[in-house]
Amino acid sequence: MLYEVILREREKNIFTNQKLIDIKKGDSVVVKTENDVEAFGKVVNIVDFIKDSYIQGKIERKATEEDILELEKNKELEKKAYEFCKDKILSGNLQMKLIDVECQFDRHKLKFFFIADGRIDFRNLVRDLAATFKTRIEMRQIGVRDYAKRLGGLGLCGRSFCCRTFLKEFQPVTIRVARNQDININPQKISGVCGRLMCCLTYEEEFYSNELKKYPKIGTKLDTDKGKCIITKINIFAEEITVQYEDKSEEVIHRSKIKFPEKRMWKIFPRRSFLKRQKKSEK
Repeated sequence: MLYEVILREREKNIFTNQKLIDIKKGDSVVVKTENDVEAFGKVVNIVDFIKDSYIQGKIERKATEEDILELEKNKELEKKAYEFCKDKILSGNLQMKLIDVECQFDRHKLKFFFIADGRIDFRNLVRDLAATFKTRIEMRQIGVRDYAKRLGGLGLCGRSFCCRTFLKEFQPVTIRVARNQDININPQKISGVCGRLMCCLTYEEEFYSNELKKYPKIGTKLDTDKGKCIITKINIFAEEITVQYEDKSEEVIHRSKIKFPEKRMWKIFPRRSFLKRQKKSEK
């Protein structure tokens, strides 16, 4: 059995139970990650199978009262470290914004997450932090998408951010993805809280890309009985295309009437000239 464990109330990972500990859904556990670092988490799901690449470590033990007390101490330390670091950033006039602080479960390391427009010389800050908290210090600069992930919240759909709940890695999202889905290019409607294009735009991208291959591209010229025209819109669900003729009139044509090009010109069939030739040949 494999166990889905949520760490720090936001990061879900899969762990093995090699010690065959009796663990149920909802139990608090201490896990050891693939980097051999202990972490505190809660079992949210038990699964039978998942790809090996997603396994992040193993469960060490059920959380004891001592582990829970250690977790509370770590949270207090994180709060103190956050306030101390924030004051040092202000006094040092550093052009950076502190986002979050994470204390390793064994308190051997403190991670400070921040955003900044460029590179920051924080060597003096690190020395002050190490001298004050007597542990290893890691400063990690993150982007706006990671900022939103750590901040959490609700998207336009009313659900928690995908990056906060289940997305492991960020995939690049381009404006072409929105155009392929015939979405109105309104930045306020297709951008997330982070200011970037919403990650969910990529969820159906493969379907749209595969379907659009069955049609000529928008802007393609077609040859019909009524004359030459140009494609202005594609509706993959109705399997229709909208074309505009030279006189600005429009027509909706079903995909079944589109003939794949022999050379470089798509055609709508059957054309009248073709039918006349066919009748003559039959005679």
